[in-house]
Amino acid sequence: MIMTEHAGAPMSTSSRTFLPTAILALALTPALWGCGLEPIDEGGDEGGDAIPAAVQQAFDESCATASSCHATGSALVVLSAGESENILSTNSVQTGEPYVSLGEVGDSYIATKILSGEMPPSEQSANDSVNTAIIVGWIAGVQVEGEGGGDTGETDSGEDTTDTGETGGGDCFVDSVSDSPVFTTDVWPTLEGRCALSGCHEALAPAMPDAAGAYANLVGVASGAGIPYVTVDSPDDSYLWHKVTGTHMFVGGFGSQMPIGGELCTTEAQAIYSWILQGAVE
Repeated sequence: MIMTEHAGAPMSTSSRTFLPTAILALALTPALWGCGLEPIDEGGDEGGDAIPAAVQQAFDESCATASSCHATGSALVVLSAGESENILSTNSVQTGEPYVSLGEVGDSYIATKILSGEMPPSEQSANDSVNTAIIVGWIAGVQVEGEGGGDTGETDSGEDTTDTGETGGGDCFVDSVSDSPVFTTDVWPTLEGRCALSGCHEALAPAMPDAAGAYANLVGVASGAGIPYVTVDSPDDSYLWHKVTGTHMFVGGFGSQMPIGGELCTTEAQAIYSWILQGAVE
C-alpha cells in the first residue's frame, strides 16, 4: 500500500478529543483488496452530519493516506476532509448495511471491519491503534463534547451487573486529562461516581470498594470474556474499555454497554483510554 506522510504534527494521545466515526468495506475486486474498502453505494438516507475533527484526523492518518487507498481521487470510498461525510448517508455495496449507523456498532459496516482486524490492512501510522479506537468509539456513541448522554434503559447480567444508581446526570467526574494519567486521580473518580454504586460494582465483580480495591480487581485480572479487565498498554485488549465503548460483544463479552445510567463524558472516556495506553499506573 502506498503511504504518504500526514501533513502537520499529530496531536498527542492525551490531548485528542475522544469521538466516533468509521472506515469502510472490503473491495469488490481483488485489485482493490490492498486497501480493504469498497466504493460507495448511492443508497442510504440523506444525512447532514459532519465528521468530528478528531475522527477526521484519524481518517487522515490511518485511512486517507494515498489516492490508492482513501484519499481524494481514490476509486474507493474517499475519507479525506470534505468527502468523508458521505459514509453517514451511504450503504455498503457488499452487505447493504450502513457504513455508519451512529450508536449501532454491530450495524455499522466500518466498525465491524475495524473490530475484525481487517482494517486498516497494514500499518498506516504510529497512531493506528488510537485512531481505530476513536473511530469505533464515535460509532458506538461515546459522548461528543456538547452532546448530552442518554440512558439505554437496558439491564446487564452476570459479572457485568446493572448500574442502577445515580451517575451525576450531565456532570463529568473528570474534566480534563493529564499528560501522565494515573488511576487514583484520572480514572477512579469516574468509576466511583458511575460504577462503584450500591447494587452494582460497589461489591459485585469486578468489585470497586475503594480506589485501591478497584485497581487491584481490574488491572491484569481476567474478565468473564476471557481477556483482562485492564491490559497494561493495550486498550484494545482491555474488557473495561470495550464495555464503556459498547464493543464488548466483539471480544466475547455480554450484557449492555456500561455504565447503564448514562454515557461517559468525552473527557472520562479519553482519560480511561489514555491511562491504559500509558501503563495503567496506580
